Amino acid sequence: MGKEIFFPTGLLGFPSCQRFNFNRFNPGDGSASPFFIFESADQEVSFPLIHPDFVARDYLLQISAEVMSSHEAQSTADLVALLIVTMRDRVEDTTVNLQGPLIVNTGSLIGMQLVVEQYPLRYPLLVPAVQ
Repeated sequence: MGKEIFFPTGLLGFPSCQRFNFNRFNPGDGSASPFFIFESADQEVSFPLIHPDFVARDYLLQISAEVMSSHEAQSTADLVALLIVTMRDRVEDTTVNLQGPLIVNTGSLIGMQLVVEQYPLRYPLLVPAVQ
């Protein structure tokens, strides 16, 4: 069983979802997966998540003192960013939300969703290889 993370203000579009169970996705074939499953304990809502390093190496977030304080974080090293994955019928069309990352303090288990306007809402999970 994973950890329960508390989002005091919920998520964008889901303000009443404040408690989420966080687990690594297990594909069932013994392989390691970069994905996590984020399930609401308040409603029947779940999201696949991925760490930004698997998607966009140049993804940088500016974390304000207010966010640090609200997360009870001593430093940015206490915080982890995760991206919501939007699954599509074709895996090639699957996207991640770079504009609305989830920020979680792994110690206090407090989280929030940021809005980062300089990044796109829909960014391809799989970038085609250059030929």
